[in-house]
Amino acid sequence: MPGPLPEYRCRVCGSGTATLLLDYGMVPLANAFTGPAHPDADQARYPLTLVQCDACGMVQIKEIVPPAELFTSYPWVSGTSSTLREYATGFARRIADRVDQSAGRFLLEIASNDGSMLAACRDAGFDVLGVDPSDVTAEAVRRGIPTIRAFFGADVAEQVVAERGRANVVVARNVIGHVAEPNDLVEGIRKVLLPTGRAFIETPYALRLRQELQYDTVFHEHVCYLTIGTLTTLLARHGLRIVDLSFVKMNGGSFLAEVAHQDAGGLDGAHGILDLEEILELNRARGWEGFAAQVDDQRRGLVRLLTELRASGATVVAYGAAAKFMTMLNYCGITPALVEACGDANPRKEGLLCPGVRIPVESPAALMTHQPDYVLIGAWNFRDEIVRFFREKLGYRGRFIVPLPVAQVVPT
Repeated sequence: MPGPLPEYRCRVCGSGTATLLLDYGMVPLANAFTGPAHPDADQARYPLTLVQCDACGMVQIKEIVPPAELFTSYPWVSGTSSTLREYATGFARRIADRVDQSAGRFLLEIASNDGSMLAACRDAGFDVLGVDPSDVTAEAVRRGIPTIRAFFGADVAEQVVAERGRANVVVARNVIGHVAEPNDLVEGIRKVLLPTGRAFIETPYALRLRQELQYDTVFHEHVCYLTIGTLTTLLARHGLRIVDLSFVKMNGGSFLAEVAHQDAGGLDGAHGILDLEEILELNRARGWEGFAAQVDDQRRGLVRLLTELRASGATVVAYGAAAKFMTMLNYCGITPALVEACGDANPRKEGLLCPGVRIPVESPAALMTHQPDYVLIGAWNFRDEIVRFFREKLGYRGRFIVPLPVAQVVPT
């Protein structure tokens, strides 16, 4: 029900009233994988509660975990996915075609990870710089990508301007929803962006969260779940606006906003979509009625399917030890009794145990020694890539389970 929530304060507008959308209970951090070096990494439990601000409509989690605890040592490496590598190349070309480079070729990426996107932008002719707080930046530096290891915000923006000048292009992919203080990040974009420059903000679309029950995308690193309406409101607080809008398949369905200063030329690029969101009541609590009940149905259906398969003597494994999958495993209570192992191509995760449920993470080759009858696709946003990899590279002839929006065995 709408109303005040204890210890809640909206990260965008400061309101203290919100509507509860889904309570996940007490869960470990999604990237608290355990192993010999940190055997008790997943013992701490934190509340995880998805709410929607009654004032500005921003969907967000109520809780705050210190960013340094979440991002300083980070196991996600973007370069391990062929889909992401291919996307980076196309993204860089797209920017090169859209941006007026007569004002400069300086491109800044926020949350640049291992430098995969910046490498593609450099190949497209840009003078690049990354900002990222995690230890993954060492890989970017090794590849010759200049990178500042820090959390981006207004202060870091001033540092960049003092040392390099203002950027003609700012790239912020899948990051704005990760920050506990989005106003600080957007203010940093305003400060670092040239008056005629463009920022490209890509973020998962909360419409897909609602419509496709992507509840597993909720974990402590993802603090906000944006719509075009809530991003428009956030940008306006800092003198920025959307001048063009498109949609991409990444991260289960994202929107890509081209952003400029308020007084820059160009039409309003979000007007029609804002009307649609109003019709769908996406930014109002009434539009989310029934969401929690649908998620509970999915949970019961997935557990029932896995239980029946195991009872029949089938061997079930999973693939894709993504953070989102850790949310699903813990929320559904899926343990090694139902899923023997979880494969992943990221060497940072192989040999560890999934947080909370303690399912072992193995290399793709090791996973095949289980001779699985079924593979549960944990990183479902890479479904096509995973199926192709299993068929063509591993020679797998068994079947796959897709968990969302309804758990089912797929005839691929």
